[in-house]
Amino acid sequence: MPKDLNNLVEIREINGGDFSPIVSALDSGKTLLWAVKRGDLVNQALAEGRVELLNANCELKEEAANCGTCGCGEPADALVYLWRD
Repeated sequence: MPKDLNNLVEIREINGGDFSPIVSALDSGKTLLWAVKRGDLVNQALAEGRVELLNANCELKEEAANCGTCGCGEPADALVYLWRD
């Protein structure tokens, strides 16, 4: 499915590294707005337009200080869209 901003789920915090809410939302055809910390892996995924681990496309929405908590436990500094084709 293409990126669908009318079918959007926001995930601003990952509790204890549990990515199941992300996988579940992607499996059900949702587009996600995910708060992340821009490090090497996130920058690589954005450059490629894919998060292979989640089998999903990705795109930067915006950089935003303290917009959530990344799965690594650090403050998030970017919001990215995730969706599957």
